[in-house]
Amino acid sequence: MAPVAAAVADCSMLPMTSRDRPRWLVLTWRLPSGSSTPRVHLWRSLRRLGAAVLTPGAAILPFLDDIEEQMDWLAHEVERNGGDAWVLPVLELSEREEKKVREQMQADRQAEYEELRLDARDFLQRAPEHPDENGDFASRLRTEKELLALQRRFRKVRARDHFDAPGRREAAQTIDRCLAFRQGISTKLGLVTDDRMD
Repeated sequence: MAPVAAAVADCSMLPMTSRDRPRWLVLTWRLPSGSSTPRVHLWRSLRRLGAAVLTPGAAILPFLDDIEEQMDWLAHEVERNGGDAWVLPVLELSEREEKKVREQMQADRQAEYEELRLDARDFLQRAPEHPDENGDFASRLRTEKELLALQRRFRKVRARDHFDAPGRREAAQTIDRCLAFRQGISTKLGLVTDDRMD
């Protein structure tokens, strides 16, 4: 274990009050030059978690136990690829820094929601192409798979939306309008896209 990581681990053994609990997790890393594969894998993994990039070698997420576990795993992967990595709990950021991080995360999720909304709108614009219940099975299955993909993508974005980014409701409602073309084939297709909508 790296010296900094050991020091952080030792601090975690001390009793903490709720006021002292970390609010953020920062993953810092350095990968050896050479293959870009580990770098790309790391960036994709951080994107799936909804991380905000601080520098080319650091990213931040809100502190949650499951996120800490996933960031520990990413740090292990970096080390396995010959690099150095640390997962650092952060008690607080300055007001300006926290605002900047939150805004970056919200903007990233808002862009993803907008992409989903546009894809769902495109689906609706192709309405004459979608089969009815009497259409051939292959066409019906293709339509159902497209609807299922929209809902899955939405749920993945919502899972990494840590600060209720704008655009969530509009994306979900547009996808829900697409459900008029459901074919009744997949049991995985939800009746509504966002079951957590207020």
